[in-house]
Amino acid sequence: MRRSFSDRIFGGVCGGLASALRVSPWLVRALFAILSVLSLGTFALLYIGLWWLAPLESPLIDRRGLPTLIALALIVVTAAAWYARDNGLLITSDGTPIFWQAAAVVLALLFFIRQIR
Repeated sequence: MRRSFSDRIFGGVCGGLASALRVSPWLVRALFAILSVLSLGTFALLYIGLWWLAPLESPLIDRRGLPTLIALALIVVTAAAWYARDNGLLITSDGTPIFWQAAAVVLALLFFIRQIR
């Protein structure tokens, strides 16, 4: 996935994701907005993470593949972490929540994967 250069409102993340998935960018934007509200900002942080990780598209090159899979994996991992947080699965034995630590580890791993490709 690449951030869209031509179809963007903020950073081009939703436009690029919509292009990779071949759906309407407004559908992706609406889903991100709704999920950001429902997840109390988790999907907004996901948007910022994708903005940071995904390169800006070049009008001359059309690439798909691994970056799209990384973006989709990030979305799935964020949804799973949101589910785990809401169901008390990301809590240590003494009751301390570790959601943000787990999110930082996932972002660090994705950044590392981005660097080795």
